[in-house]
Amino acid sequence: MNRSAKKNHSVDFLFSILLFGVYVLFLLLMLLSSARAYQNAVRGTEENYNLRTAMSYLTVKIRQHDNGKDISLSDFQGTEAICLEDEIQGRKLTTYIYLYDGQLKELFTPASSTASLSMGTDIASLDSFIIEETAEGFFRISMEDTNGTAASFLIHPGPPAA
Repeated sequence: MNRSAKKNHSVDFLFSILLFGVYVLFLLLMLLSSARAYQNAVRGTEENYNLRTAMSYLTVKIRQHDNGKDISLSDFQGTEAICLEDEIQGRKLTTYIYLYDGQLKELFTPASSTASLSMGTDIASLDSFIIEETAEGFFRISMEDTNGTAASFLIHPGPPAA
């Protein structure tokens, strides 16, 4: 009689299948968890994209006009706008930044033209855009994106104090 020969039991086979099943279940749970984490990261990025884009854009545009006298608030066809004045090769040009139809827009046009609100280039999707000039000469810009996230910041249009 040969006792060294292995006998295969159905319990050995079932244990192997059960172990493999637990491994596959663990992999599926890890995959679902990773997909959920990725979705949350993408959602967070999308929620902040419009506000960050609008804030960065406005900061750069205002700093480009850092002498302080080429920036004003104006009523552009019934809409509150930041008005940035430029002179290029003897021509006076105006950049208007305003909210129209749920979009923050920029319109770069000759100062003497009769442009319309719809002609502007879309910058970001926003629900509200409010500009105020403070007594100290700062501009307070408040905005809210389409998800209801709000942001507000102050920026001074002049050169830095010495």
